[in-house]
Amino acid sequence: MGEPPESLMDRCKRADTDAFRELVERHQGYAFALAFRMLCESDEAKDVVQESFIRVWIHRADYRTGMKFTTWLYRIIVNLCCDVLRAKQRRERIFLRAGESMGAPVGADSHDPEELAGNRDLAERIHRLAASLPERQRIVFTLRDLQDQTIEEVAAIVGISAGSVRTNLCYARAAIRMKLQEQNKE
Repeated sequence: MGEPPESLMDRCKRADTDAFRELVERHQGYAFALAFRMLCESDEAKDVVQESFIRVWIHRADYRTGMKFTTWLYRIIVNLCCDVLRAKQRRERIFLRAGESMGAPVGADSHDPEELAGNRDLAERIHRLAASLPERQRIVFTLRDLQDQTIEEVAAIVGISAGSVRTNLCYARAAIRMKLQEQNKE
């Protein structure tokens, strides 16, 4: 496995670019998965991951020794994703006010229908439904249920109490369950 990420961050504080490269190589896949699940768009997720690691490097002196590196990184990613989502919402409101039509829905893929059968189809539906949740519920649901973070890790990443995580998670799951039931009736 190699050197722990926290030790690599200590080396990064001393401007060790080899340590930084190792951090990026180790965590970029998981960082992309989180960003993609939140944004539902590959290019935007790649941009967020790149910006996240740029911020890790720029703000490396702010990293507190003893803090779990992944928690710090995921908080940066979540914040950047929230910025992207807010900007998207502002653009959509502007376009709607101007009477312009919106393009194809985000996440519309052209996969073979047989490939999307069963659990994969359900997972995709849940993923799309999560995109319609209020921001905090979406973040909590994505981190807990799609990224398998613990309640405590989600609380640390989002900056809310564990109780708030549980409450938001409960509402998110209920909303998704209700929307799935509505879709199944159609």
